[in-house]
Amino acid sequence: MHKLSEDDAIRRTTRVLRQLYRREQQWLGCRTPEQLARLTQHGQLPLSEQLHYGELAFLLLRLKPCTIIDYADRAQLDDYVAHVISPTLRDLNALGAVAANARNCADSGACYPRPFRLVCRRIDGQLASPEVASWTGAYVVYDDLWPLSADWAKAQLLDPNNTHIAEEELARGLDYPGDESGEWISERWECLTSFIVLQKELPQTALHRIRYQAIKMFDIEMQVNMDTSMIDEFSME
Repeated sequence: MHKLSEDDAIRRTTRVLRQLYRREQQWLGCRTPEQLARLTQHGQLPLSEQLHYGELAFLLLRLKPCTIIDYADRAQLDDYVAHVISPTLRDLNALGAVAANARNCADSGACYPRPFRLVCRRIDGQLASPEVASWTGAYVVYDDLWPLSADWAKAQLLDPNNTHIAEEELARGLDYPGDESGEWISERWECLTSFIVLQKELPQTALHRIRYQAIKMFDIEMQVNMDTSMIDEFSME
C-alpha cells in the first residue's frame, strides 16, 4: 500500500479538520433557538466551547489519549455524532491507514503523521465522576492502534463494571492540566479546548501551556486565554 509523504499527510489531515470545523458550524447553525438554549444551558456556555475539532487534533497528535464528545443536552448528541463526528472519523481513518510514521516527533510530544484508527463509542454504563453525576450517553473517541489510548478508554470509560472515575484519572486520560478556567485558542481557529483548574494547579498548567504552544501543525498556532476570575472561588487552599 502506498504511504503518504509527511507533508501530504499533514496537508490532507488539516483539510479534514477544517471540514470538521465547518460541519460543526453548520450543525450548530441548524439548531432551533430552543435546542441552542439547551446546548448552552441558556447562554451560560459559549457556543465556541461546543466545538470538538481541537480535541480531535490533539488526539491525532498524541497529546491526549482520549477525548469525550458531550453536550449539556445529550438528546441532541446522537444526531451530532452521526452527522458530524462519524463522517469525519471515516475521512481521518482513510488517512491513518496510509500514513507513515513521522521521522521526528516535536519537543511537545506531538507526533504526526503516524498510523491510527479512531473509534467513537457511546458510554452505556452507569459511570459517574465527582463533577458529573452521569456520563451515560456521552461518547468517547480513542485510537485503537495506540495501546495507551485504547486501554485507558476501555478500562476507565467503557467498562460497564466501572461505575466511578476520579477527576484526577479523567485529567490524565483527557490530558487536562488539573483535576477540574482556561482555554487554548488559535488565531486561525476558535476555542480548541477548555478546562477548569484550581489555583494550586497553575504551575502544571503553565507547563501544559508550553507543551501545547510548541505545536506548529494543522495551521494551529496556539495562544492561551486564561480566565482567572474564578480561581479564588475554586481554590481549595
